[in-house]
Amino acid sequence: MYIASSRTADERDLAILRRAVSGDSYSEISRDHGKGVSFSRVLVARIRDADLRESGEAASVVLAVYPAPIPRKVRAAA
Repeated sequence: MYIASSRTADERDLAILRRAVSGDSYSEISRDHGKGVSFSRVLVARIRDADLRESGEAASVVLAVYPAPIPRKVRAAA
């Protein structure tokens, strides 16, 4: 049933978000859920972005409760 599977996915997503907020590594979280290494990082980013769009709160307030984004590696000048 769609509602049951949606609820299951919501519960999984919240568990992933809780672990990310508590400091667990994204790769470890993803591995524990049988997913690729970037799965949990992308999932948390999607939740954060939806929260920014839909909450009505100031971005600084919303971002304060999410883990800091992983900085992109800066390529060394050739």
